[in-house]
Amino acid sequence: MNASPVMSVRARWRVPWFRLRRRFLFGWVGLVALSFAAGLLVAAATPSGVLEGSPFRGRTLFVDKLCDQCHSIWGHGGTTGPEISRVIAGKALPQLTGEFWNHTPRMMDEMAGKGYAWPTMDHQEMADLLSYLYYLRLFDDPGKAAEGAATFARLRCESCHSLGGKGGTVGAPLDGFAAYASPLPLAQSMWNAGPAMQRAQTAHGAAIPKFSGGEMADIQAYIRERGRLTGDRRVHLLPLPDPAEGEKVFVAKRCAACHATRRAGAPDLAEAALRLTVAEISGVLWNHSYAMQDRMRAVGIPFPRFQGRELSDLISYLHLLGYRGREGDARRGAKVFEEKGCAACHGDSRTRAPDLARSRSVDDAVALSAAMWNHAPQMYRVMADRGVPWPQFEAGDVEDLVAYLRRPSVGSEASGRAAPDRVTSTAVRAAPSPSGR
Repeated sequence: MNASPVMSVRARWRVPWFRLRRRFLFGWVGLVALSFAAGLLVAAATPSGVLEGSPFRGRTLFVDKLCDQCHSIWGHGGTTGPEISRVIAGKALPQLTGEFWNHTPRMMDEMAGKGYAWPTMDHQEMADLLSYLYYLRLFDDPGKAAEGAATFARLRCESCHSLGGKGGTVGAPLDGFAAYASPLPLAQSMWNAGPAMQRAQTAHGAAIPKFSGGEMADIQAYIRERGRLTGDRRVHLLPLPDPAEGEKVFVAKRCAACHATRRAGAPDLAEAALRLTVAEISGVLWNHSYAMQDRMRAVGIPFPRFQGRELSDLISYLHLLGYRGREGDARRGAKVFEEKGCAACHGDSRTRAPDLARSRSVDDAVALSAAMWNHAPQMYRVMADRGVPWPQFEAGDVEDLVAYLRRPSVGSEASGRAAPDRVTSTAVRAAPSPSGR
């Protein structure tokens, strides 16, 4: 497979992925940052773009707002709070908003104890930070070459493929993949060659290899370490994935034929993409490709093949669907509004609390996150004075609450006034998932 790198970094040695990743996360590296940012701006300008922010500005905000004083990212930062990359794993934006809210009292106490003021965020800053969290999950750990070597041997990859001048000749040499930091080019090539590879393995009586966890990242690290690159020995950095292009791939490859209808037990791809890392997704794709061939053949769908950056774009699109979250249930939201104590202040016209049903924030995920964050200290003081416990949101509560507040009748129910016209921000509304939820 010939991937199309957006740029190359010229070096006498292969630059380790962790170093490249740390540059992306913790500094600005001239053309690397500029080319990545250009790719993001294209993605963010499209309907399926990542909210409305820049992950580069989001990373800067993570430091400027002192988030890194308590939280770390891949081992870099404070240890008072949980590691951010673990916090966001497998969670949609509304759930993250709820969890940030749940931990607000503790965060305020910790920051006050350190002498830090509570940081506020305007709409653009919150969009940038949320965009950063979105892309953070798409960047894998670099993998461990030693563990990759063990997996490479256990799966008997060298019986068919050569690496570093040693191995079989049934399949193509793997040395060329040593030029890549990401396992995606390897995963895409394996997918495309999957039918032929599996026929050859079956003919030779060999078991079809199965990957688990981050083994694809480990194998990629091993290939980078051992692979022989001839001529141009540059590390190729693929461009940031584009969710809008990934949506086109999802349609063109007819993925919806099974995954939108859950035909024959086809999984919810958006949920899987949100829960897994890119390396894990790469392994899962291979593991299920054999069964998928049979199912697609049975319904007359040609086996899809990917080229260029199609696979990375597709994964980013599916991840975005999961990250945006599902549409909530207004009936459950009404129950949340009452049980969490929201109605005691926000449903009583005699209080000074704003009428949430009349707020435009409920139509804009970024504005909602910013509003909940910025007003938390004031609400904390009022609730403490009244002896009201801080409400805790469970998974799904925020989506349901927003669905309830969006109902046209809510404004008149809560305040006796006609419900307002609100401007809907379609760029950040929850998108329908491929499973039709």
